[in-house]
Amino acid sequence: MIDQSEERIRLAAEAGFIGLLGDATSEEILTRACVGSAKAVIVSSGRDDTTILVILTVRHLSAGTKIVGNIMQEENIKLAKLSGADLVVSPPRIGGYLMADAVETSHATPFLCDLMSVGGQMVLTERPAAQDEIGKTMAMATAGVVVQIHSNGRAIPFTERHRHIIQPGDLLLVISSAHGDGKAEGQ
Repeated sequence: MIDQSEERIRLAAEAGFIGLLGDATSEEILTRACVGSAKAVIVSSGRDDTTILVILTVRHLSAGTKIVGNIMQEENIKLAKLSGADLVVSPPRIGGYLMADAVETSHATPFLCDLMSVGGQMVLTERPAAQDEIGKTMAMATAGVVVQIHSNGRAIPFTERHRHIIQPGDLLLVISSAHGDGKAEGQ
């Protein structure tokens, strides 16, 4: 974590995280944070312009690092992607979807909030296809509910669950119990 607030750095350290006091737009600080060898960098500065500058700087220092950016304004999402973010998360946009859905439904929004929360009853995981799943359809997979597959660069939606055959190398997005053995209920 990089922050200009000593208090936030102290709190991060108390929670078991490593923090650097400084400006995340600085190449020197980012280099000290080892972004060049990081698996991923999450950029959430609180300001879209600063977030985009940090994304540009991280991408300059490390072409292969996965960058996830937090962008607040809809119009800046494309700029964050153009500056090098692999994925952009927009909390206001997600919140808007959830609130709009809550107008029409009573249970979908709480379900999605549970799925997104750390302490929820369910988890969404991304994992390689298990050997015993290869050759079966998505619907036949028994370790949770397969909601999407990524196969040969294509996203295979849930609507194809009875047609798509799981192949070696496929990545599965699976909903399962956070407290169980990974099996879907009733199996």
